[in-house]
Amino acid sequence: MEKAMNMPRAAALAAFLEGMMVLAFLYGLSREVDKVVKPQVTLIQLTQAPEAPKTVPPPPTPKPPPPKPVVHRTVAHQEPTPVPVPTPAPAPPPVVPTPVIPAPVTPTPHQKVAEAAPSPPQHLRPADISITFADKVRSAVQNAVVFPMAARAAHLSGQTKVTFDYKDGMASGASVLITSGNRILDKAALAAVHVAHFPSATAEYAGRILTFEIWVKFLGVDEHE
Repeated sequence: MEKAMNMPRAAALAAFLEGMMVLAFLYGLSREVDKVVKPQVTLIQLTQAPEAPKTVPPPPTPKPPPPKPVVHRTVAHQEPTPVPVPTPAPAPPPVVPTPVIPAPVTPTPHQKVAEAAPSPPQHLRPADISITFADKVRSAVQNAVVFPMAARAAHLSGQTKVTFDYKDGMASGASVLITSGNRILDKAALAAVHVAHFPSATAEYAGRILTFEIWVKFLGVDEHE
């Protein structure tokens, strides 16, 4: 009977040990599973995209304050304040000006004296004499020509160019510039210059020497000027 009582105890102890071994096995298995599953869970959590930031709505726009009421103030009419008129000051006594004596002007030692206008030339050439006055002198010489009888008898004709100086109605220094080819006619031309009645000198030519060059013509009986 004692042997029969020990058998349930042994069975219960064996069952207990077997349960403990099963628990130890399950515990060790759970530790292995945790080592494999937890890193994968962590890797999955890291690869997940971050959540988008939440949009914060803008604050509401404050309403403008209501306009202030305009207060119309009535300004009392004021009379203008009279401005006092200043009394004019008495006029100062007249000031008698002191006479100013001009200082003597001392000429500058290097002051240039104004040069006088150049005087007109005293000796005029034929190109400087007016045509009107030259024609008067030429006519006076031509009117004084005396045709020599010997030349007229020989039926000579021609013209001689003479030159002479004129001053205040008088001629001087007559000479032949271009001969007529006949000495008788050339001498008659010079004689006409000496006896001619020349016109008086105008104000433009008074006191000045004028040189003329004139053709003296000797026309035959059948020739006319």
